[in-house]
Amino acid sequence: MSCHRVWVLLLLAVLALNFVENEAAAFPWSCPTLSGVCRKVCLPTEMFFGPLGCGKEFQCCVSHFF
Repeated sequence: MSCHRVWVLLLLAVLALNFVENEAAAFPWSCPTLSGVCRKVCLPTEMFFGPLGCGKEFQCCVSHFF
């Protein structure tokens, strides 16, 4: 019975890793791809886009899109 538990846990781990990989592929944007800069506080002329790959307590600040 313990062999079956190991296989079930292994299968669940593989499925979980596959889900995490697909989630990253579905959201390919990061701060550099938006031509943004990671800052603690955005400048008044910049738009805030959330963390988007910036470190802890930093946010992505984008001054222009094009």
